[in-house]
Amino acid sequence: MTTYPLNEPATIYSVNASGDVTSDSLGQGTLEICVEIIADLSADRQNTISIQMDGLALQFGPKEVGELLHFLHEEGAGLSNNEIKDIKSSER
Repeated sequence: MTTYPLNEPATIYSVNASGDVTSDSLGQGTLEICVEIIADLSADRQNTISIQMDGLALQFGPKEVGELLHFLHEEGAGLSNNEIKDIKSSER
């Protein structure tokens, strides 16, 4: 199972024609917010986007961004942080 650090800070960058990530920041927030921003872009624009995790050595290039968008669309909403806390609290 693939897991994504949805609540971790991330920044969206442009990718140039050579496939290199530029320093042009297009937005930032949690990974989940970045995905929401990218989901509103055209498919062509989505193919020129990279997401870099701010505090982790993790980057999603255009292909991975597409997979991430597809995964989150197909998976739907999971448990909220409060529901997870409630589960952990009830296990004690």
